[in-house]
Amino acid sequence: MDLNLEDDNLGSSLNQVSSEKASDHHSQEKEVRKLKSPYVGMFFETLEEAGQYYEDYGRQEGFWTRIRSSSKYRSQSNEVTGRLFVCAHEGKHVMQTQKEDDLKEKDEKAENDEVETCDMQIEKKRRRSCSTVKCGCEANMRVLHDKWTSRWKVSIFSDIHNHKIVSPARRMMMKSNKHMPDAAKDLTEAFQRQNLQISKVPSMFGGARNIGFDNRDCYNHLRNVRHKELEYGDAKSVLNYFRKKQAENPQFFYAIQCDEDGRATNFFWVDSRSRTAYQYFGDVVTFDTNRTNKYDMPFAPFTGVNHHFQSIQFGCALLQDETESTFLWLFETWLEAMGGRHPLCIIIDQDLAMKGAIAKIFPTARHRLCIWHIMKKFGEKLSHVYYQKSNFKTGMKKCIWATYRVEDFEEQWKKLIEEHELGQNEWLQQLYEMREPWVPVYNRSTFFAGINTTGHSEGTNSFFDDFVTSTTNLREFVVKF
Repeated sequence: MDLNLEDDNLGSSLNQVSSEKASDHHSQEKEVRKLKSPYVGMFFETLEEAGQYYEDYGRQEGFWTRIRSSSKYRSQSNEVTGRLFVCAHEGKHVMQTQKEDDLKEKDEKAENDEVETCDMQIEKKRRRSCSTVKCGCEANMRVLHDKWTSRWKVSIFSDIHNHKIVSPARRMMMKSNKHMPDAAKDLTEAFQRQNLQISKVPSMFGGARNIGFDNRDCYNHLRNVRHKELEYGDAKSVLNYFRKKQAENPQFFYAIQCDEDGRATNFFWVDSRSRTAYQYFGDVVTFDTNRTNKYDMPFAPFTGVNHHFQSIQFGCALLQDETESTFLWLFETWLEAMGGRHPLCIIIDQDLAMKGAIAKIFPTARHRLCIWHIMKKFGEKLSHVYYQKSNFKTGMKKCIWATYRVEDFEEQWKKLIEEHELGQNEWLQQLYEMREPWVPVYNRSTFFAGINTTGHSEGTNSFFDDFVTSTTNLREFVVKF
């Protein structure tokens, strides 16, 4: 539906790649000049300049930095007079067991103090393990404000590390070098919309070793985008997306059913092209459900065929359950979207809830059961005769497919039942009683466009299985559809 727009966005993102790589090349040329090691007595114009210089120096030498502490005047003034920059490996790693022992001792002391106990429980939740990167490294740089020159002077500097520094080949993946350009973010989003491999994005920028991001950063960016889009909740986000599509094209139709508490339970939508196609090819409709999304909601597409026998969509829904009341709402809503035009026939599987809802909403439509689902059950229900070296399997297929009069079918059926002594089989009895919706001879006078199974609906379901998983949320599913 939005292929032209998406292609334009993808093209603009690709154009940004070359310009982004060119700017990165110029910035890399600037960094070729090696920075001098800081020394005691070295001056900087601002505190930010001093911190940036030490960070760039660490990036050059293979370590990343952080601020350890800042000193201020003893007066109430908040003015900083000095700052200590350290290697990120500075400090001591605290084992989790040791922290739990400390908290246990505090809990025992606060046993009779209700307020203090509550504070300790909050502290226990907030406490986290220190990163194992800390190994007591003493490399640091301290700067102090020189009031005579109004500049910042290095008073202490140590460049002795007690750990291995990052090799030149891996320095682009250091934490301080982590950076994902806007062009890469746009390209990642464009690839995701077009269902292309996200792992291709870093290689288009020169490979992970030459840039400051990798595949994981691309997926993290998409995760952040999803969180931003779902700021007001998943269902709310879907509603906003439907409103946007309807504003772009008034023929886009959607409906959302809510429960007694006002929570969205069922979603239905159909675009303008599907509504137009139904007016030409809506005589035969297949309907089936499948579960492939984060909330395990049944996905229910309405499918038909065009004059080239290609599958076409007549709308779809995400449902809370598969009860008759849910199907009643869905079929009524779908009929409203299609201008009240009833199909001539509907093909479904052996679902009693679907069957009951179809009988009420489409009383004039010819209801047919998927013969493929029925035929595959013969091997399960009648394995003792179906797979034996007998003529039961061949005879049953001829009885179902090669009879052209109702009398011939009924005669051959009874003959097979008596010959193989299956008169007491309850499943066969039930199947014979409901023979009209699935046996071809009873439907030869009705136009079914060459369809006798729900294979087209199942093909649609399997198609979407390539793009959605059990973790796909509602908005992602709708957008990909």
